[in-house]
Amino acid sequence: MKYFLSLFILLCTLSPLAHASEKTIIMGYKAISKPPLIGGHGDNAGLYSDLFQKAAERIGYELLVVRIPKKRLHSELSRGIVDFYPGSSFSQKRTGYIYFLPNGLQTKEVLISLNNRPEIKSLDEVEGRLMVELSSSKLEWDQIYPKITISQMGKLSMDKVIEALKTGRGDFYIADIEIVEHYQKVNSLESYEEIGIKIHPNAINQVFIPMYIGFSRKSKLFSEHPNPNFSPDEAISIDNFYTKIDTNSVAYQFYQALEQLKQAGYTHQLYEKYFRQAPETK
Repeated sequence: MKYFLSLFILLCTLSPLAHASEKTIIMGYKAISKPPLIGGHGDNAGLYSDLFQKAAERIGYELLVVRIPKKRLHSELSRGIVDFYPGSSFSQKRTGYIYFLPNGLQTKEVLISLNNRPEIKSLDEVEGRLMVELSSSKLEWDQIYPKITISQMGKLSMDKVIEALKTGRGDFYIADIEIVEHYQKVNSLESYEEIGIKIHPNAINQVFIPMYIGFSRKSKLFSEHPNPNFSPDEAISIDNFYTKIDTNSVAYQFYQALEQLKQAGYTHQLYEKYFRQAPETK
């Protein structure tokens, strides 16, 4: 009953779901624009749409994208109303309702500050206010890094991050490198130093790491069973999780479709198209 009540509420507020068929996989994303991954509210065009639509088609499903505030999005993920989030960072809190699966892309987080900061090569060197969005996986980082103070903010595009840094609303922000590089390209910047901003490329990740979708463990498309290789003496992580995804589930089929697209070179082609090629001029 709780599931159907939540679904009814979502149907009333998100009209696209009213047309969802039983063979629909629902991707949720914030209303904020994150080009070239996804456009703003009402504009889902971008790499995410191309990639996940292709994977859904491979297993006989259609992709439906819903855009809602991040805090509510995680609430719907925790109840299985939304099936997955396309690029999710790991946190202990999220493991209660999210299962992490590679989406075929590689990413790397970088630290952003004003240009008057010295080069930072470790989070242990970060001292100041770290700006994070509501429901961010980094909300508890002040408990891990004692020199960091968390400053919760609303939707943060690169433009808003730069403005916030310059107006003193925060000292640092963490962003995916592809978003940072894309902003630099479309704004024809030789370097971020031109606008008084510094990128610290190795403060978070030294190398590129896999990007993960966060699949709802409550989704009707997901099922799991105890992981015989789980080590209770080690911290819970993506590689040491107490359950394993059921290979008969739709979620697993979707993950396999993403792996096949990666092996076939399709995922790389999309990355080149959206991040490397110069935008077409009219």
